[in-house]
Amino acid sequence: MTSPKCALCDETITSQNDTKEHLIPNAIGGRKKIKGFICESCNNSSGKDWDSELAKQLNPLSLFFGISRERGEVPSQLFETTGGDNLKLNVDGSMDIEKPIYNETPMESGVGVRIQIRARSMPEAKRMLQGAQRKYPQIDLNNVLENAIPQSSYCPDMLHFNFSFGGHEAGRSIVKSALALAVSSGIPAEACTEATNYLKNDEAEACFGYFYEKDLITNRPKGIPLHCVSIKGCSKTKQMIGYVEYFGVQRVILCLSSTYEGPDISDTYAINPITGEELTLLIDLNLSNHEIREAYDYKKIPQGSIEAAFDEVLPTGMKASYEKEKNRVINEAIKHAFGNCGAKEGEKLMLEHLNKLTGLIMEKLEPFILHQFKQSRKQK
Repeated sequence: MTSPKCALCDETITSQNDTKEHLIPNAIGGRKKIKGFICESCNNSSGKDWDSELAKQLNPLSLFFGISRERGEVPSQLFETTGGDNLKLNVDGSMDIEKPIYNETPMESGVGVRIQIRARSMPEAKRMLQGAQRKYPQIDLNNVLENAIPQSSYCPDMLHFNFSFGGHEAGRSIVKSALALAVSSGIPAEACTEATNYLKNDEAEACFGYFYEKDLITNRPKGIPLHCVSIKGCSKTKQMIGYVEYFGVQRVILCLSSTYEGPDISDTYAINPITGEELTLLIDLNLSNHEIREAYDYKKIPQGSIEAAFDEVLPTGMKASYEKEKNRVINEAIKHAFGNCGAKEGEKLMLEHLNKLTGLIMEKLEPFILHQFKQSRKQK
């Protein structure tokens, strides 16, 4: 039996250099892996250059939907608000200011200054106060810290989400996923001539384009920001077509080969990136070479079609964000309440402890409740 060759560099794949390649990048929630596709060196380089660029472009959606990754967490990202502030959105749904803020203003009496600090944590606030104490030795640092009360607030403005899909690096990640599925289905990489040429040669023409003219998923599950990779090889048309969709909004058609001479074949891998659950989808890849070429030329994106794709999954993201923030706030409130009610760990709760618990929990829940009330009034 002949050993397979790496689809990207043609090096023979052995037990020493074989590697597990995600059909859909782990960074955006992919799970399924295949072997015998690319060597370890190409896996590392394509992951660093291609997959990382794709993940960077899709990171706002990964944060918004709160995807589940096989390993690692979705990195936090800085966004500008409609009010002009910069806030960092974290994977748990919380937001931080971009950097700590320190302000000094003279007192109206002319004697002394008022110091205002906005920090992302109590340790950071302590370091800032220690810096102020070096300038103003009369500051009673211990007293200030003992009386400091951490407070959280919700941004009254909306976040700007700027999406820029595309480019050759992210595009090669998309083509690589379709080629990986073809190889895992028994099609030799060398039979996918357009795909391998594009992946191996920097000057090669891209073999993919965006397609929104009709929904190619005939049994699309409502509201799921799904990922899918699908291929279809047809001996009659001599086509090997691929389709890749991410978050239900980035929809890409590919021609892996226009001179395909293998057996008729089709295969699809799909996943809900929020839960990690695999999905069973039916993909209609009966497209002509002319339709594919028009997709390459951006002629298969009717006006409003991308916005419509977003509209289908945005409610799911909004619900996920709400649930994630609600759970975060409740957990934080319970931890705060039990840590400050006066009862020691393992000690039986007395009436005075229970009376304190309610107030302490509401202290942490109040900003969330008021924010939801304001949002509800805005929507009405």
